[in-house]
Amino acid sequence: MQITSTSVAASYVVPGANRSQKAEAASSASVGNSGAGISTYDFSSMSPAEMRSTVNDLIRSGKMTLDESSPLLGMMSPPASRWAGSGSAPADEANRMDNEPIDAFATLRAGITGAQSRGDRRNVEALGQTLDALLRLQGTTASVDIRA
Repeated sequence: MQITSTSVAASYVVPGANRSQKAEAASSASVGNSGAGISTYDFSSMSPAEMRSTVNDLIRSGKMTLDESSPLLGMMSPPASRWAGSGSAPADEANRMDNEPIDAFATLRAGITGAQSRGDRRNVEALGQTLDALLRLQGTTASVDIRA
């Protein structure tokens, strides 16, 4: 999904930042395992289980605030809390849901578009803040394995 003049950039702009340029840079950055034991953040393809662990680590390290992470709760919640049926999801379905990669950027952009259509400026701002945080972290070093 590309940000156009009628989407987020039109109504929510971070001072000194151009979200469209940041999105292009993030999508063209080399992400995943950069070789030599260096792994980077890739929020465009991260499972809810990975996201829970990653976001917790980012909050603990001070790289992300609780406010920035709040809109991610629905995406990274355990499958039992996302199951729409009665009772809980079968174990194999819960495992699939928790380990299937999602694109957090697309999900946040869709949320922003929905909030804009409802005139919900507070949600637009919160989701935009989270999107900016993930774009800031996308492709940066997550860990280095010195044994590699």
